[in-house]
Amino acid sequence: MNVLIAGGTGFIGNYLKNRFEASGHIVRLVSRSGMDVSWNMKDLIPELEKTDVLINLAGKSINSRFTEKNKELILQSRLKTTGILNEAVAACKNPPVLWINASATGIYKHTGQNQTLNESSMDFASDFLGNVVQLWEREFFGTSIPGVRKTAIRTSVVLGKSGGAYPIFKFLAIIGLGGKQGSGAQMVSWIHIEDYYRIILFIIEESGISGVINASAPFPVTNQIFMKTLRKAKRFPVGIPAPEWAIKLGTGIVGVDSSLILASSNVNSEILMKNGFEFRFPTVEKAFLDLTQ
Repeated sequence: MNVLIAGGTGFIGNYLKNRFEASGHIVRLVSRSGMDVSWNMKDLIPELEKTDVLINLAGKSINSRFTEKNKELILQSRLKTTGILNEAVAACKNPPVLWINASATGIYKHTGQNQTLNESSMDFASDFLGNVVQLWEREFFGTSIPGVRKTAIRTSVVLGKSGGAYPIFKFLAIIGLGGKQGSGAQMVSWIHIEDYYRIILFIIEESGISGVINASAPFPVTNQIFMKTLRKAKRFPVGIPAPEWAIKLGTGIVGVDSSLILASSNVNSEILMKNGFEFRFPTVEKAFLDLTQ
C-alpha cells in the first residue's frame, strides 16, 4: 500500500511508519518541514492521488499547560489541518479509499469503576479536551467525500517504549515515586502502541468499519493498580504516593496539565470486540511485561 501520514513525525507516527515499512508498504509523511510532503495544496493533492490510506495525526501535543494561548493552538492545529485535508481529498480525482483521523477518548465524560463507556455512548465531556475532540470530529466528518471511507480513532493513553506516557511513569517508578497519583481511584484507559498499529491494520482490512473506533484495551484499571503493575514489572516493590497537590505542583513545573493524570477515563471498544479483533496486550500486566523487556 501507499500510506500517507500527516503529522507523522512524533512518537505514534514514527512507530506506524516503521511498522508499515517493515511490512513492505510505502510511507510518506506530511509535515511542516516538508520532509516528504508539505501542507501546500500543490504538493498535497498529487500525493493524495497515489495514496491508498491517509492517516492524520496532526495537532499540537496536549502535553502542555492549558493556558489560553495553548488551548487555542491545541484546538486550531487540529481543525486547520483536518480542514486542509478535507479540501485536498475532495479535490482529488482518485482520492484515498480510506482516511483514518486521530481523535481521543477525552471526548467522553469522566467515569469511575462502575461505568464503562464505548462507541455508542453519547456521554460527552464538557471540559476543554472534551470540547476540542467534539469540534475536531465535527470538522472531520462534516465533509462527506464520495469513495472515501472515514474512521476516527478515539485514542486512549498510548504505551510504548520510545514516547508517550510510559517513559514518564517508568521514570517515576525508578526514582521511587511510582505510587498512586491523587486518590488512585481514577480509571486509566490505555492501549499498547503495537495494538494501536494492529487496530489500524484491522480497520484497513475490514471495509465495513467506519465512523468512530475506541483505541483502548478491554480492561481499564485504576491508577493505583496501573502504577502497582508497573512497579512489579520493573521490580520496584515500593512507590511513594503523590497527593493531588503534589501532582498539580509537579505538572506545573514540567509544563503539563494535572487533569491528564487526575481525570478518570473508563473506556473500551464495543466495535472491535464485536468484529473479532484480538488484542495482543489486553491487560496492563502483559503490556508492562513487554515494555520492560
